[in-house]
Amino acid sequence: MKWQKGLCGIFLFVLLLAEESALPALAQSASVTTSATSGTKAATDNTKKETPAKEDSLEAWFNATKNPVDWFSWGMDMRVREEYHNNALTLNGSVPNHEYNYQRYRTRIWESFKPNDHFSINSRLTWEWRDFSKPIALRDINLDEVIVDALNVKWKEIGGEPLALTFGRQDICLGNGWLVMEGTPLDGSRTFFFDAARINYEAKELKTLFDLIYVDQAADSDHWFEPFYERERYLIENDERGLILYASNKSIIPQSHWDEYFIYKHDRRVLANGDNADIFVPGTLIEGNLDEHWKYSAEMAPQVGQKNGRKLLAYGFTGCVSYFVNDPLNNNFRLGYEYLSGDDPSSGTNGAFDPLWGRWPLWTDLLGFTYARETKVQELTNLHRPHVGWSFNPWKPIEIVVDYDLLFADENTRRGSAGFSDTGKERGQFVSTYLKYKFTEHLSGWLQAEYFFPGDYYSPSMGDMATFFRYQLVLKW
Repeated sequence: MKWQKGLCGIFLFVLLLAEESALPALAQSASVTTSATSGTKAATDNTKKETPAKEDSLEAWFNATKNPVDWFSWGMDMRVREEYHNNALTLNGSVPNHEYNYQRYRTRIWESFKPNDHFSINSRLTWEWRDFSKPIALRDINLDEVIVDALNVKWKEIGGEPLALTFGRQDICLGNGWLVMEGTPLDGSRTFFFDAARINYEAKELKTLFDLIYVDQAADSDHWFEPFYERERYLIENDERGLILYASNKSIIPQSHWDEYFIYKHDRRVLANGDNADIFVPGTLIEGNLDEHWKYSAEMAPQVGQKNGRKLLAYGFTGCVSYFVNDPLNNNFRLGYEYLSGDDPSSGTNGAFDPLWGRWPLWTDLLGFTYARETKVQELTNLHRPHVGWSFNPWKPIEIVVDYDLLFADENTRRGSAGFSDTGKERGQFVSTYLKYKFTEHLSGWLQAEYFFPGDYYSPSMGDMATFFRYQLVLKW
């Protein structure tokens, strides 16, 4: 199969790189052993000094190429992914187009011009193209468009105060990204940007950072900046505008930060599955350490307003407690729960929690596809999610992550619709695992596998196990 050949090719390339990077370490190990047996301490000391010097020299060369003059810096990365998912969109292995297999190649290049220490002009271009193997109807190479992924000006220390302004296309992540992270959900992880104006002020005496953000996001990718080789792509289903007030304090609760925020989001439908909405969201996030072993995080946000002609009243909560063993393997065990209210269709009030700008794979890629039959891609709502997880480092460059989630629906919103049961609320069981490997400071990769076993929330016609697999390499300059 094509994906198998691609996997072999990628890992052959990685092994060659790993072998090359490992040669200095092996040479050092051999020299140390020989010196120890012969009693020659000076040879051991000299060998120990050679490898760091070479590494420092290489890193210095990288930095010099990225920052050739004081007023200009640049960088780039390339990400290669192979993705395969089965039944993710259908939960039925007997219907057409239930199986997808494709490769993704994303290249980004960015620049920053800094005429002085307080002012900068920043830009980034992104190109991601895909090579589809399955389904047959999509078997082709989609070269896609080259998009302006970032273009902004940043002014720091305005008037000598700890005040900064960023205006233009930029990446924004607030808190853990639960509600504000992804401005362009329809292009996957090609881009995340927001077209926004952001002012932040650091009140150092209060240990508090204040943010005021205005968002003006268009559905069409060419609204503000026309892409090169434009393909008439939509980035979201609506034209969106919003206002965010965000404050993050690190002095009130020891070893923690306490965030308070208010979000207003206005949606104007552009695509058929878009929304017309005005949503008001006050929220709270508290996150920190209880001691050297225990860490916690809790965030809650009620929502009011109107959505598609109905009054909106919804609630959301997510929380997690983690225990770090602090042993040589860096074992970390966690227990968490997430609640996203669902809509009772017999009620005049819409109770479905809206993830706002949080439609990205925070904990799952697979279920983002599955939800497309209910809401939109990666628009997770109507959910109870108790979950447990474990991660550890069997070797310093490698991290292994395993999670189990038991999923329930808050409401049987889709009762009477094809593929959904009339009374069931068990969405099913979800298992995910990652293996992340950092080869060098500039090369990393991961393997990812996700499995979903549907429950009685779905009808028997949508009861087949769904899977998602990915391998990835990222080269950073």
